[in-house]
Amino acid sequence: MCKVDGLRAFRRLAGFCLLIGMACSVQAEDYSEDTRKYDHLWMNWHLYRGIDQRGGPYKFDDTYFEIEFGGRSGIVAIYGYVDILDILGSSHSDKNKQDNFFAKVSPRISLDGLFGKDLAIGPIVEWYLSFTLNAMDGDKYELDENDKVIDKNGGGQNLWVGFGADVMVPWLGKTGVDFYKRYVYDNYGASNERSWDGYVLHANWFKPLKMLDGDRMIAFQGYFDWEFDSKIPKNENAFEKAYRTDDSFQAYLGLWYHDKHWGAGYGAKLYHHMTQWKNGEVLNGKKTDSNGVGHYFNVFYRF
Repeated sequence: MCKVDGLRAFRRLAGFCLLIGMACSVQAEDYSEDTRKYDHLWMNWHLYRGIDQRGGPYKFDDTYFEIEFGGRSGIVAIYGYVDILDILGSSHSDKNKQDNFFAKVSPRISLDGLFGKDLAIGPIVEWYLSFTLNAMDGDKYELDENDKVIDKNGGGQNLWVGFGADVMVPWLGKTGVDFYKRYVYDNYGASNERSWDGYVLHANWFKPLKMLDGDRMIAFQGYFDWEFDSKIPKNENAFEKAYRTDDSFQAYLGLWYHDKHWGAGYGAKLYHHMTQWKNGEVLNGKKTDSNGVGHYFNVFYRF
C-alpha cells in the first residue's frame, strides 16, 4: 500500500469517527477529586493452540503459553503480554527447539488526568499519550555474496509513540484507539533499523454479548493493528525489494466464555502482509504465506 493510499484510508476513518460522534453523547471520566478512583490490576494465564498463524514469511502451527496483564494506577493505564512459544516442547510444533518469544507492553498516560480537566468531545471519553514496546526473537533472512538467501538467528524490537483515545462506538461500546509513529530499534537486520519508519493505527474492544448467572458471560473481543508507510521496500536492498512490503495488517476476532476465574475462547485472526512479507513469493524453495486466516483456541485462568 502506498503512502497516498494509506493517508486516504486514514482520512476516511477519521471522517467516520466524526460521523458517529454526531450520534453519540458520553459521560467523561471525572478526575477532579481523585485520580486513583479507577485503580485496578488484573492478570490472566493462557494456553493457546494456534493453527495457520502468520509471523515471518511462512505460516505455522504451535501451542504457546501467554501471560497477559493490565490495569490502571492513577493516570497511567497499561496492557501487555508475554508469549512463550512451543511451551509443550512438541515435535509437532513448527517452533520446536527454537528460542522464540514475543512481548508487548502498552502504557497510556491519561491527558484528562494529567491536566485535571474534562477533555471529552463527541464519542471520545478520554485522551491519552500512548506507547507500545514490542520485542521478539526469531529468524532473519538476507542475501549472501552470491545472492543466495540465507537464514540466521535474529530479533526485533520497536517502539510506537503517539496519541490515543477511548471512543464510544455504536453497539461495540468503549473502544481503545491509538495512532502511532513507529521507531525501529532492531528488525532482523532490515534496512529500517535505528530509524523512524512508518505509522500504526490500532484499536481494541471488549463487548459483553450475554450475561449469564453469577460472574459468567460470553464476550466478543479483539483488536486490529494496521502498520503502513514503511520504507523497507523503498530502500536499495535487493532482498527487501523482492520479499518485503510497506504495510502489514492483522485483526483478531474472538468469542470467549468468562467465568470468575476460568474461561475459554476461540478467535479468528485475519492477516494481510503479516510482518511486512509479500505473499506467494518463493523464498528458499518455499512460497511465502503472509495472507489468510489463522485459528486460535485458548483456555485461561484469571487471578
